[in-house]
Amino acid sequence: MVIVTMLIVVAGLAAIIWMANWPFGTPWAKDLTDEEHRIDVEHNRRHHRGVALILSPGLAAIFGVASIAIFVNQKSQSAAVAMGVCSVVCVGVFVAVIKGGRRRRSSKRR
Repeated sequence: MVIVTMLIVVAGLAAIIWMANWPFGTPWAKDLTDEEHRIDVEHNRRHHRGVALILSPGLAAIFGVASIAIFVNQKSQSAAVAMGVCSVVCVGVFVAVIKGGRRRRSSKRR
């Protein structure tokens, strides 16, 4: 049951990432003009940063709590470790987005 839940979460995150990259990676991407392509790239860049800042801490907390709950119940040690790894990855993404934003902002001030 835990593995099925984890697969559903991973599939949901993959769907979110695919939708965030819209229309890239779809059959409609080849019909874009250069200006539409540039606008979509800029929008996706801002959107990805905002979504990562909002979702990463929440997902890290959810994965962390799930990992601890699974570990305490001793249902599946491998599932607890996998959830813990997902939590650490979410924290890493959050930190990377924040550090990338600082670097980008400081270079604009010069």
